[in-house]
Amino acid sequence: MVVYHRPGNASKGHIIFYHGACGRSQMWAHQYDAFDEFDLYFVNVRGQGESPMKVGLPDLEGAVQDVDAILSYFQLDKVILVGHSWGGNPLQEYTYRHPERVLALVMVDSWGQHRYLSDKERNRIKYSSLMYKTIPWKLIADKNSKMCTDNPITRELVKTAIIETGRDVFLNLGITGFLAVHEIEGYHGNPPMLLVRGENDFPKHLKMIYDGIIALNPNARQVTISDSKHQPMNDHPKEFNQIIGEFFEEVVDP
Repeated sequence: MVVYHRPGNASKGHIIFYHGACGRSQMWAHQYDAFDEFDLYFVNVRGQGESPMKVGLPDLEGAVQDVDAILSYFQLDKVILVGHSWGGNPLQEYTYRHPERVLALVMVDSWGQHRYLSDKERNRIKYSSLMYKTIPWKLIADKNSKMCTDNPITRELVKTAIIETGRDVFLNLGITGFLAVHEIEGYHGNPPMLLVRGENDFPKHLKMIYDGIIALNPNARQVTISDSKHQPMNDHPKEFNQIIGEFFEEVVDP
């Protein structure tokens, strides 16, 4: 597993970034030089980007356990976690299991790990899986990239990442992710959570999911970034960095 460590010029804290399904650490390019008083760790999540697997396919549980591996390797005690899209799910699950290791959690356009899955949504997942198995992969990559962003540079990055990661990995990440979704009664200690979403990224559904998290955790709040789809950190990096940067400062100096 490849993790890029960008040291900070002070010792305010440590922040781990997980990209979404079929992504890579470069999805956080606009964050590399931000938050200069924090140590940043940009992960190529297992089976994706620069972390190919020699045997088997990556799944959600592996991504949850890899947080412990990162903490152990870099000898970190307590961290801030930032996850985009699918990458938010294993970090949300890790926060639930190990609240003593998590200072705060930021989820960006993530569909939530702790919630009720309706029969309608389960059927939609089955239909989507069938579609992703049959439609030409380059066509899937092109369509998904257009749904993610209107920025041509980001769109090409997303498209290339999906094509290179491949169909089998994409499907297994999605299937294992949705199968692992479960309801909980709450989060021990209610760690601070910032729930970020693009204004035009399935607004009705994401708002409902984020509202559900807030109902479980009084220390969670959501923020919407205008004129953005599924890539607010690339569509509006200055606004995005300001929003999450202020949150980082809040949680290290409450």
